[in-house]
Amino acid sequence: MTSRHVRQKKKTEGELLREVKTLRKKASTLEACEIERNEIQSELKKNEDDVQALLNATPEIAFLMDKDGVILAANASAALAYHKPPQDLLGVCVYDLIPPELALLARTKALEAVDSDDPVRFEMGWKGRFLDHSLYMVRDEKQQLTKVAVYVRDITRRKQMEAELQQAEEKYRKIYENATEGIYQSTLDGRFISVNPSFARTHGFDSPDECLQSVTDIGKQLWEDPQKRLEMIELLKKQGSVENLETRMRRKDGSLHWVSINARSVLDDQGNMLYLEGTMRDITARKEAAEALAQSEERYRTAIEHSNDGVAIVGKNGRHQYVNRRFVEMFGYATPEEIIGKRVTIVVHPDDRERVSTINQRRWTGGVTPSRYEFNGITKDGRTISIEVSATRTTYRNEPVMLVYLRDVTERKLAEKALLRSREELEQLNRVKTKAVNHISHELKTPLAVIMGNVRVLRRKMETSSLGSNLNGILDALERNTERLLRMQRETDEIFKVSQEMEMAGLTDEMEFLRERLDQFGNVPPEVWAYWGGLKEWLSQYRAGSTEHIQAIDLYPFVRIAVENAKQRAAHRKLEIQIEGKDGITINMDPRIVGEVVEGLLKNAIENTPDGGIIGVTVEETDSRVWIHVQDSGVGITEENQRYIFDGLFHTEETDLYVSKNPYDFGAGGKGLDLLRMKLYARKFGFEISMKSRRCGFIPTDKDLCPGNILLCEHCKTPQDCFHSGGTTFSVSFLADTQK
Repeated sequence: MTSRHVRQKKKTEGELLREVKTLRKKASTLEACEIERNEIQSELKKNEDDVQALLNATPEIAFLMDKDGVILAANASAALAYHKPPQDLLGVCVYDLIPPELALLARTKALEAVDSDDPVRFEMGWKGRFLDHSLYMVRDEKQQLTKVAVYVRDITRRKQMEAELQQAEEKYRKIYENATEGIYQSTLDGRFISVNPSFARTHGFDSPDECLQSVTDIGKQLWEDPQKRLEMIELLKKQGSVENLETRMRRKDGSLHWVSINARSVLDDQGNMLYLEGTMRDITARKEAAEALAQSEERYRTAIEHSNDGVAIVGKNGRHQYVNRRFVEMFGYATPEEIIGKRVTIVVHPDDRERVSTINQRRWTGGVTPSRYEFNGITKDGRTISIEVSATRTTYRNEPVMLVYLRDVTERKLAEKALLRSREELEQLNRVKTKAVNHISHELKTPLAVIMGNVRVLRRKMETSSLGSNLNGILDALERNTERLLRMQRETDEIFKVSQEMEMAGLTDEMEFLRERLDQFGNVPPEVWAYWGGLKEWLSQYRAGSTEHIQAIDLYPFVRIAVENAKQRAAHRKLEIQIEGKDGITINMDPRIVGEVVEGLLKNAIENTPDGGIIGVTVEETDSRVWIHVQDSGVGITEENQRYIFDGLFHTEETDLYVSKNPYDFGAGGKGLDLLRMKLYARKFGFEISMKSRRCGFIPTDKDLCPGNILLCEHCKTPQDCFHSGGTTFSVSFLADTQK
């Protein structure tokens, strides 16, 4: 080895030593750097774990993405939401994980965040959930916007609560707006905070706003007595609420009305009253009704207390709950307390207690009872009095009671007994008179017929004798008066017949009334009704007319025939009989009865119309009735006599003026038997007959006489003059035939 090699070797070693030293130094530095790097990496890993733990600790979805939506990092909630492990989300475009329409919205919002460099929030619905998105831009080390941090929070429950709250608010708003009661809030110093429409209307305002703006001092402007509002506030301070406070308040127009107030105080955290709120109802109608009811009750109480009848309220237990002053006086007691609480039989005579108790029991159980009946009462001192009683069920103090009216009829009963005795005596005298007249009438019939026959024989014999001319006047007078007596005898028989029909009709009506009374008692034995039917059948033979021959009658042709017959019977009279009507007006009636009615009315009109006069006959149908009107142009009937026209045996002229006249002569009015018979027919067959009359002004009284011929009248020159000066119209109406 040369010296050069030795020097080179030594140098190398020195250099090597230096190099080793340097290398050692570098190695130490590198080792320190590695340690530092490891420490940094460890710290970085720890920080990353902490950040990831922090992100995973929140239930919100959190992930980091680039501008294109590629996920760079994501927490566990994001992985759970997108149904992928966290590591599988990395590198995936988030827009590919959601529906296209939602992806478009999300991309638009991300670009908005990038462009504005401001956080962006938006809500999006997905799979039945509501998600709130928050986007934040992330800068790199060069402060460039390269990434987007996304936080997504599930707000479904909040949205539901908001919807529920909104529904509740809408519900209570509608209740508030549409409530029938007024609702209000007001300050202590008298200003409204809020009022609903009903409150405004109650006080006469068109809207709540008008009320809020117009009323600046509630006490002075709305309360009739402002002091009462202050008193209410004091009560609220003490007890916190007030219920059903009734007071009068003013409306917008100043009119007063009644209201009922419920109010409560609203306090702060320290218990100080902030304001008051409540409801208010208009009770004016109720107040007025209560006042009217009180007045009505007072009127009825006064009327009952001062009634001439005894009034009692009887409970279901049969005891008196109330009696009026007259009741107490009627039975001789001093005070109502002596009767109230006692049974009803305390005022009933022992002989009638069982009957009265039975009737009361039936009335309570709904049985058949008389609406009105009589019993013997007994006073406190034992006197017997006659009582008429009626009762009805009603309610008193929310319990069923019987309202009973009693009348002392003792004096009436005594008067009835006296009247009955007088009536019996009069009826006895009338029967004796009737028998006597009837006997005389029958006794006169044969002798008069014999006399009339002998007069006629004598007249024939005298015709061949020289004495005939001298005795003719005597025979004429004898024959005329005999005929008059025979006519009177026939009219007397007719009077008895019509009177008998009237009496039988009255008896039949009384029997019907008695039957109704008996029906009220119930349990009438069948044999009683059998005898009853036999008695009615026996009575019916004495009644005029029959229902067996009822048939349909075309009335106008029927009346026209009757008019022609009347014209023939009155051919000796100078009269014009006019008839109006039409065919097809039908009634159901016995033709004989209708014929007698029409004939009687025509005969009456002819006998009361002077020669030269007009008689009008009309047949018409109105609504459900058919009418026959017979109008004469006679003298008419005075108002005093019109009330008796259907009573029979009535005439307005002296008997001597018509007894010598023949039927259909002027003034031959007779005894009015035709009108009486029509009245009987109307009662039996259900038609109606009426009369209107106007007395001739030229002969106003019954003593003034008509000359019987218009030509002889000093006042009337034409038939129309007479027709309009007076006259009578008889009208008969029947039920129309509804089956035609």
